[in-house]
Amino acid sequence: QNRKAKAARLAPRPAAGLLRPVVHPPTQRYNMKLRLGKGFTLEELREAKIPAKLAPTIGIAVDHRRRNRCTESLQANVNRLKLYKSKLLIFPKKSGKKGVKKGDTPKSELQNVAQNTLKEIIPVERPQLRIKARAITSEEKESSAYKKMKKARTDKKYEGAKRKKADEGKKDS
Repeated sequence: QNRKAKAARLAPRPAAGLLRPVVHPPTQRYNMKLRLGKGFTLEELREAKIPAKLAPTIGIAVDHRRRNRCTESLQANVNRLKLYKSKLLIFPKKSGKKGVKKGDTPKSELQNVAQNTLKEIIPVERPQLRIKARAITSEEKESSAYKKMKKARTDKKYEGAKRKKADEGKKDS
């Protein structure tokens, strides 16, 4: 009952509130999952060509403290913003010809607009975590992850000494 009353009060705006980004939660336990974050970064808004001051006025949450640590999540959120912007209908603030501003949706498209009553404005696409079992290939059987790691560790340890030896060899000749 309360949810319906809130949706009616907010109409025609989405009942879910502001559009939020898709983020990976912190810590190893949860970081393989996806959830909604607090707000989009200024960089994501810049990539989607949405001014940071305009974003809150058209229903987009902004978080100036959040940082983008990888390009994959940045692109995912930019695509999310672009999808939202393509579906967005902006109603003019005032009625009449003088109330219509640049960027407002034409009056012909604003007739009987349906309200978005989903829990999330654009649902989060959660990736399938289950991987089907398969036979181990002969190539995988032959290669040893332990040996590769051990080799990398020893190479790192003796890298400085090898370089020093090579430099001395160059000086002598």
